[in-house]
Amino acid sequence: MKAEIDINRIIIVGGGTAGWMATCYLQRFLSRVDSKITLIESPSIETIGVGEATLPTIVRFLRNMGFDEQEFMRECKATYKLGINFHNWVRKDHNYWHPFGVCGSIIDGIDLFHFWINAGRQSNESYSDYSLQAQIAENGKAPNFKEDVSKIIENGAYAYHLDAGEFANYLKGKAVSSGVEHVFADVDEVSLNSEGAIDYLTTKEGNKYEADLYIDCTGFHGRLISEAMKVAFIDWSEYLLCNKAVALSFEKNSKMNANTNSVALEAGWSWQIPLSDRLGCGYVYSSDHKNETEALDELMDLMSDEYVLSDEPKNLTIPVGHRSQFWKGNCLSLGLAGGFLEPLESTGIHLIQYGIETFMDYFPDRKFDTSLTSAYNKKMTSAYEESRDFLMLHYYLSQREDTEFWNDCRSTKQPVSLEALLNLYDESGVIETMTTRAFPATSYFHILSGGERYPRRPLAMTNVSDLTKVNQIMLSIKERNLVLTEQSPDHKMLIDLINS
Repeated sequence: MKAEIDINRIIIVGGGTAGWMATCYLQRFLSRVDSKITLIESPSIETIGVGEATLPTIVRFLRNMGFDEQEFMRECKATYKLGINFHNWVRKDHNYWHPFGVCGSIIDGIDLFHFWINAGRQSNESYSDYSLQAQIAENGKAPNFKEDVSKIIENGAYAYHLDAGEFANYLKGKAVSSGVEHVFADVDEVSLNSEGAIDYLTTKEGNKYEADLYIDCTGFHGRLISEAMKVAFIDWSEYLLCNKAVALSFEKNSKMNANTNSVALEAGWSWQIPLSDRLGCGYVYSSDHKNETEALDELMDLMSDEYVLSDEPKNLTIPVGHRSQFWKGNCLSLGLAGGFLEPLESTGIHLIQYGIETFMDYFPDRKFDTSLTSAYNKKMTSAYEESRDFLMLHYYLSQREDTEFWNDCRSTKQPVSLEALLNLYDESGVIETMTTRAFPATSYFHILSGGERYPRRPLAMTNVSDLTKVNQIMLSIKERNLVLTEQSPDHKMLIDLINS
């Protein structure tokens, strides 16, 4: 039974990934309370539709929504993603991995990393050498057979590369078929009431739309949260220097490893994302260190002649930061309307998902109690700050001195939160984080050890374990990973089979 002050009408302004993820999620989990959802999408704004990488949290989203994975993969041109391979970040001709999932094993309740500090590191092994995901991806294999379920799939310790435009279309189809009202129109006016909340919207056609709750998914300019409600944007360009990107698409290539490649360049880095029908590629860079023409030329030089360009370059401006309030009154902002961080660790879709899921934890009635908005804004701010700090690590750990950009990255302002995290880690390898479940301690261990930064000593509790048995376990992990990698199917072959 609905109370008189329950949320009856929800209007989402803007389509794209943020708009349709929010619509699908709300429609599924609010269906029993009979809240009507309308999405208003501009007919004049095109979705960019670049290849996009994700985090393992998206697996939970798809499973919670009850979507069929193989249907999703076919519709969204998706491939598997088991992690990121970083090339030339520490120095030229150096590479390291950030794979997903548990690395090797937890031994006596302790991450293998703390035993590796003394054993594996001394034998010139990488921490990621114990990761099954890294081994599978490096050998061009896939995490799952078409019929059998692997532990990687069972545990959801993987993600996807996908076409962002097709993903939005896929979600749109699910939402509309479940009863969501879809309106093609441009919002012309946002009217506020005497208390500063949104009263109603008017489209260019003169139609009036009223709701109890409004969700802004209108991208960087924030039609509701910024232009109408005047919520300020907190600029983080002092922390992260990259503010531009050029995106390209290349024709389908025989190489289709289950990982993203990130290649450090003169003024930023390049992504290479394999989709089922093409290769998505781009260059995220600092406009203070390189202009658009120079960036495109450097990116094209990186790609060998075997890659055939299939689309015109798209130049993008990426303001890095977030709103001072993600939720104000009866207006919630999601996706680019709420904030943006460069896609180095694929946080874009994750932060949309985290924003929706967290909002459901604090779902209001029409009173819009400020205790709810305050708690939500605090959590979202922490999520963005944690992601920012994790991205900054990649730049701080670089030893490159060949361009002004890399020297400038190491001299950027260090947030207090990152300084505290590093001080603790440097002493004994302890990582205290987990705000959003995006980057567990294992992820930090991969980036920090990959960047050749090690703690002064391992955890004291490692001395309690029988190190002879630990060494045997570590050897058995590598042997097991080798067998499982050999048994795994070719990634491209499996993707072609899914799409057949």
